Amino acid sequence: MPRNEPAADQTLTPSEERLIRPVTQHDLDCISLIGAVAFSCTAVTVVMLSMTSESMREQSHDLLMMLPLTLAAATILCDWQCVDNIRRHRRRLAMVSLACSAALAACGGVAWSLTIHSTQQATLGALLASCCVAVDMAFMMMLTDNPAIGGANTAILAASVTVMLICTSTLMTALPLRLLAGIILGLAACCMQMLPNLVVHVPDRYLVQWRTYMTRRWTVRGGIPQQARVLTDNDVHDDMQTFQTRYCAGVVLCLILMLAAYTTVACCCQYGQIVDRIGFLALSAALFTFLTLKPRQSGRPFERYAMRFGAIITLLVCCTRMSSALPDISPVLLSTVCMLTVGVAGLILIMCMIAQHGGVHSLALSRIGDVLCFISIMITPIATFFAIGALEFIRGC
Repeated sequence: MPRNEPAADQTLTPSEERLIRPVTQHDLDCISLIGAVAFSCTAVTVVMLSMTSESMREQSHDLLMMLPLTLAAATILCDWQCVDNIRRHRRRLAMVSLACSAALAACGGVAWSLTIHSTQQATLGALLASCCVAVDMAFMMMLTDNPAIGGANTAILAASVTVMLICTSTLMTALPLRLLAGIILGLAACCMQMLPNLVVHVPDRYLVQWRTYMTRRWTVRGGIPQQARVLTDNDVHDDMQTFQTRYCAGVVLCLILMLAAYTTVACCCQYGQIVDRIGFLALSAALFTFLTLKPRQSGRPFERYAMRFGAIITLLVCCTRMSSALPDISPVLLSTVCMLTVGVAGLILIMCMIAQHGGVHSLALSRIGDVLCFISIMITPIATFFAIGALEFIRGC
């Protein structure tokens, strides 16, 4: 059989070259790291679901002790891979290694929490996971000086320390799990909205108050004012790499925390209370609207698709809990409403992805999207307050 191979003098397009690109060692390393994280998450989930009684914990004591140690060794190996890839100037593989290291550290913290008996097991697991991630990122901060890796490292460390403090306060005050999830959800949503202001700042070495102050141009501070000069691309290259990776890592972390907290709120919501039901429905609508419209303000495809994927996850979780949130509606009608909602949401996603042309029409759609995105982020904390039963908790106090 003749093979359909291009002729020697045939010119290939860039898309065809990407399709026929051979598999490299770089690709295999990425797949192995992602596979290790997937296997670790699956193992921790299976062990966590199987620990249903105290007798089962006693029988599996050796396994519960070996699992955190194994995950700790895997985390150290990923850290070594990250440092080695930085030395070899493999920035993308180093970023994957850092992300896998943080994920393995979180899995190790959850596995460690299984060895401790507690009445608030989920909160304890979140606390130990955030502690392990914070320790790992602090260790990596001392080993790496790459601007891109440093930006992602700082974002992960800040998120883990914040979650650690919230979980510690929750354990000390014996708050319910849904209140912890609501606090994290509100903070993650607000942080995603304010992320550009949180991660971007002007270094002091760019500021000078001399003659160039009147020109309103950024300048580099010199040893004496006469040595100050106008900024160039080389001056801001390292700082821009740090800001961009910090922003991208912040978006991913906020999205992960939002989805995890929203799923916890959906599972722990008291649907018998009318206020909690209304709060959950309003929270679902606001969160879906925010994650659908927020990608319009992002310039990277990965961030846009990640937020749209989060919107789909939010819609699916809401549909699974719709029978509890609306118990008076018949199952057939409820299924029809859910399918119509999914269809309308899909059309909205498609309209958000397609570029609109036409002057005033495009401007009007853009402004409507900005207003809806702002309204949804304002409604999210208020709806979360009612969905987690904070009103009844305050009354009980």
